[in-house]
This record gives sequence, C-alpha cells and structure tokens, in this order.
Amino acid sequence: MKKNIFLVLLLISLISGIGLTFFFLYNPDRYTTMAPPQLPDPPLKALAREKGLELGSFASLKYLRERAYTEILISEFNYLIIDGEPNWRFESHTLRPSKDEFDFGDMDQVFAFAEENEMPVRVQHLLWGDNKWLPDWLTGGNFSREELLDIIHNHIQTVESRYKDRVREYTVVNEAFSRELETGGNKDWWGQQLGREYIDKAFVWAREEDPNAILILNDFGNETEGEISNLMYDYIKDAKSRGIPIDALGMQMHISGTNYPSKEEVVSNMRRFADLGIKIYVTEFDVNMHGVSGSRKEKYAKQAEIYSDMLDACLEVGPEICPNFGFLGLIDRQSWYNDIGLKDADPLLFYDDYTPKPAFYSVRAILEK
Repeated sequence: MKKNIFLVLLLISLISGIGLTFFFLYNPDRYTTMAPPQLPDPPLKALAREKGLELGSFASLKYLRERAYTEILISEFNYLIIDGEPNWRFESHTLRPSKDEFDFGDMDQVFAFAEENEMPVRVQHLLWGDNKWLPDWLTGGNFSREELLDIIHNHIQTVESRYKDRVREYTVVNEAFSRELETGGNKDWWGQQLGREYIDKAFVWAREEDPNAILILNDFGNETEGEISNLMYDYIKDAKSRGIPIDALGMQMHISGTNYPSKEEVVSNMRRFADLGIKIYVTEFDVNMHGVSGSRKEKYAKQAEIYSDMLDACLEVGPEICPNFGFLGLIDRQSWYNDIGLKDADPLLFYDDYTPKPAFYSVRAILEK
C-alpha cells in the first residue's frame, strides 16, 4: 500500500515538473498573466505631480501584452511615450510601406491603450535620419530635393491629422545634430540630402498641422555643455529669431555609468537653454551599466545614485524649465542596448521580472524629499 502511494506521489511530481518545465521553456508569453509586485504608495506619478513634474515611460506594443507592464505603466506614470511605432520602419512593421501608403495599425493599438487609460501621449519621432529605420523605397528612390521635402510635408500632415488633438508632444526631429557631427559614426540621412532646411520646415509644418502640440528638438549627448549641445544652442537661438516654432529641447539622457555628468553641470546647461525661451524635456532616460566595475550591489547602488542626481537636476530648475521626465522603458530586457549587443547594460528601473531595482527607490526618495 505504502509503495503504491509512493509511486502515485512520484508520478504526480514528475508530471508537475514536466508541466512547469514546458511552461517556462516553451511558453513565450509566460509574463502575460503574471501580476506586478506590490509597489509602495503613493505611486511615483502622485509624488511627481506634487512637485509639478510629470513622469512618463515607453509604451511598446510588444510589451503591452504583459499584465505587469501595463499595470505599472498605468499606476506609476502620468503619460506614455510611443517610441518605435512612429518610425517610418520599425522592426517587423513599416509605418510607411510606400510613398503613397501608410499603415497605422500598430500605432492605433498603442493609442487605444493610452486613451482607454486616459494617459497623454508623446510621439517619438516624426523624423529620424537613421538609415535602419527608413524604408528602402525612400533611401533608394533617387528623389530630388523638392520631392524629398514634399514627402516630409506629406508625412507630417498625414500623421498629425490622424492623431490631431490626441498627441500632447511630438519629437519632430531626432538626432540631427549628433549625426551632423557623425558622433559614434552615426549619420543623418535627411541632413545629408537636405541640410538643415528640413529641420526648419518640419517644425513649421508640424505647427501648422497641430497648433496645440508641443514641438521638441531631440538629441543625445546634449545634457551638458559640449560639442553637440553648443551646436544645438546656436541653431535654436538662430531658429527662434527666424520664427521657427521650437517649443522644447529634448535631452535623451542615455547616461553611462562609467562617465556620467554632475548634477551641477546638467542644471547649468538646462538653464542656458531655458534662457532661449524653450523648455527642457528629458525624453529617453536610462543609465547604462556596461563596463561598471564592482559587485552587483555596488553597481546598482551607483546606478541609483545617478538616477537620483539627474532627476534632482530637473527638480532643481523647476517645472517652469523641466516639466517632464521620461524613461525609455521599464524592464531591462526591453532596453534598446540589448539590440546593439550590450546584454549587461541593465539600464532601467525594474529587473526583467518586474522587481523594482534600487534606482526605483532612489527615484521615490528624491521625489519625497
């Protein structure tokens, strides 16, 4: 009898083990129904709102299927960043499959999520001259200068008219100046064809189509004084004098854990740009830990310190200058660094299983201060 009971229990154990193994190894959607961890009250967005600041994060369509992802977005953040889907080409989807065709299927789904949860939206980006996000019909089309400007004009009109009064902010042009300098070997395809004229015209056309949207000129490496930020400063100063409707500077703030700015440097540069009559939007914040030495605990403590300092810079200049702080994602496995081979960047607020990292608690602490 005891032997039979033992065999039954052994069989049940084997079946359960096989089932769990199958679930975790072969179920690609194992996060679909997993609940988020219990996060402290009040949520980040409530703490930020008390300081006149809004916090946002990346609403990626492929992660909106994950229960924890959507619940944390809704509970902790004031607004959503639609980044990727607005690109002319993005991963397996092409927003603009041909010169005369648009496919808004993916963007519409993210907008539906935002509107269902009454969350404002920023669209990133209308124009970005990275070849890998541009369709072949465009880059290989041998279009004339005027034809390219017409294509841009049509693109801005079509996208903005579809989402008119549903978008609070657009990053109209992304990375034009870092790519003009060929930073990191990157080049601006639009700039190579059209020079800076396309930037002027893009902002003018964006304002004409949606007068209520905030228009942002976005780039990386511009959080402190330096070659990129100085180039942008001179351009914005001149552009504003000519009536180009640039409302804000977007600081991506992809910060390296091995070479990060001081809070004081960032504060000084934010105030410098604010003197031009524009606001500062932190648009894509993360802290890359690749190459950072020390134990796991020490590395994440350093990351938390950087998160705290950079958010504190925004808080120090105040919401009249820096009203908006956005993170480019929630979980480390979502980070764009994975796509460029940096699997140990671990730049975001949550571990892959949605457990909050020390950076999450440092953000809370600075907002509670």
